[in-house]
Amino acid sequence: MGQSNLPYDPGNVGDLLKHGVLAEFVRWRCHLGKPVRFLDLFAGEPYEEEVSDIVVKRVQALAGSALWEAQPDISDHCYYGSGNLVRKLTEKVGGDVRVFVADCDPERLQKLRASGLSTLDEEFPSCGLNSGQYDAYTTFEQVVDKAEEADLVLIDDFSRFLPDRAPNVVPRIKEMAERASVLLFALNLDPHNSVGRQFDTLLEQHLRCAWRMTCPPLSDTGVNGESKYHADVILAAHPLLEHRNNRDVAELKTRLDDFAKKLAGVLGLSESATQMLMPGVIA
Repeated sequence: MGQSNLPYDPGNVGDLLKHGVLAEFVRWRCHLGKPVRFLDLFAGEPYEEEVSDIVVKRVQALAGSALWEAQPDISDHCYYGSGNLVRKLTEKVGGDVRVFVADCDPERLQKLRASGLSTLDEEFPSCGLNSGQYDAYTTFEQVVDKAEEADLVLIDDFSRFLPDRAPNVVPRIKEMAERASVLLFALNLDPHNSVGRQFDTLLEQHLRCAWRMTCPPLSDTGVNGESKYHADVILAAHPLLEHRNNRDVAELKTRLDDFAKKLAGVLGLSESATQMLMPGVIA
């Protein structure tokens, strides 16, 4: 097990789902010859150097996936965070990809810079990153107002997003997705309680035609952080919300279907859990 003070192990199933969708989306854009400006508002650690053997085996079993391509040092138990994952993937597949990261913790921010990543203040100088005033959601407002077609924003506030932030942020995700792309990762304690039902309602009201992939809690896996929450990934992107039934969108759907099937097999999911993991259209 990696040495971490977090209540979860890096590379857990939520990370694999989130990073798998992220990697497939970026690789898809690169193969189409389209640029990406990846903006990670909650970057965290640039990488973890001591992930568990279970995580290593899972990633290796996903050979051929974009996530596997983006984790070239997994055999050394090194698991890259989102920013470096996108950078490593781009080194493999090529493409016009720029990566900008941010974190409210000064120590983590320094680590991110030391790993070679560019920080968000290079694109958004007023985000307060170096003044101790950085707030990811305030910055997201700036990003929405200046969104470009190439933008892909990751919102990965694992702690209190659903009860505290979702009602205000999901409508803004819709605005962002009308011009660009957003990948939302959220931990859902109980889809059937009031918070879970509110989240479903928000998605149905604001993000119809976005894609949702969910992994239910897993028991006795030996990896911390998998047994309590449903891991939800929402992909809200301009071509999806425009109802474009074109070859490019169909190709992305095929790629995500293939990844979900591989991940379900690696995790040994039941048929019903596998169906939850497959990308479904929010209606």
